[in-house]
Amino acid sequence: MIARKFLELKICLLNMDPTTGQDKVYTAETIQDNPFPAQPDQTTVTDQQATASGVGGSASQSNAATIPEQTFPALKIANELLSNSLNTRTKKIIQEFAFTPSGAIQIGKFLAGISGDVRISPEGIIGRNMLGDTTFALDSETGDAVFAGIIQGLSLIAGLVNLGDGSIQIDGINRRMLFFDDNGVPIIVIGNV
Repeated sequence: MIARKFLELKICLLNMDPTTGQDKVYTAETIQDNPFPAQPDQTTVTDQQATASGVGGSASQSNAATIPEQTFPALKIANELLSNSLNTRTKKIIQEFAFTPSGAIQIGKFLAGISGDVRISPEGIIGRNMLGDTTFALDSETGDAVFAGIIQGLSLIAGLVNLGDGSIQIDGINRRMLFFDDNGVPIIVIGNV
């Protein structure tokens, strides 16, 4: 009870004007419009002034105190949505994509001893390991492919396969295997001669 009386007395004293002893009366503050410094008092803008200021003019004057009626742009709904083409939950492509030409794409960033990268361009695809060695390359002009690692598959269809340093050759077109000596002369021929 004593605390409540103390709080009421404190609120009463805070709201009292110390010079008159009366309650303070609060009134709304009114701020008058002031022109910009060094500008004439002007509330309308003409076409010539608007164009000179870079705002663009109209056939009539516009009053600075009013805002002209403006229409909102028409609502546009995207017909092609990303969710129609990609399933972001399973990370699967749902539809076909049409690619546009661009310069090249680099996947990853080569940092010596840390990470390698893959580069795709109209000339082909090149992969590098973290040492900077090319681990695979596909040439789009010639169709040549170079792999530094193991190629695995259930079958291989090729016209001519050179093994190792080229001293063994499997010729699928002529149905034969050739074994060459150091001078490049066939010393063993298996199959059609």
